[in-house]
Amino acid sequence: MNLRDICEIEQGLQTVHSIQRNIDLITAGLLLSGQITIERIIVEPVGFALTAGGPLTGRPRLEGKFGSPTLSLLIDISDIVLAILLITDQTNVSGLFIGPGLFSFNITGPIFGVPKNVPTLPNLDRIFTQFRWIVSEYFDVDPKFFIK
Repeated sequence: MNLRDICEIEQGLQTVHSIQRNIDLITAGLLLSGQITIERIIVEPVGFALTAGGPLTGRPRLEGKFGSPTLSLLIDISDIVLAILLITDQTNVSGLFIGPGLFSFNITGPIFGVPKNVPTLPNLDRIFTQFRWIVSEYFDVDPKFFIK
């Protein structure tokens, strides 16, 4: 492996890290704007993860039981804390749960006992091509978004 290959790999890893970071920041923005909210806790062998979803992801927004303003405020505070953890890189979006007509974000990290995701490059070009096809097929996105 020569220096040029190493530089290309390093640049690719930076690109993956940048994409992951942008997803975290967008998710934090959705939490702060009320578009998504914490839905459930998933217990894993090494820690736990939270899922977040809402009207944007095909699910109803979580509210306090029987419309309780106190419980709704507690949910909103939890969303703000989770957004801060995403912004400060203490947690990360680690994946999506996809179901018929809906999806939710899986959020976890070292603060919840789960190791931090590390960017890798296996099949990066194939994954980016598939991502570009899926997003352009099912979502109305500005084509400039896909320029490398």
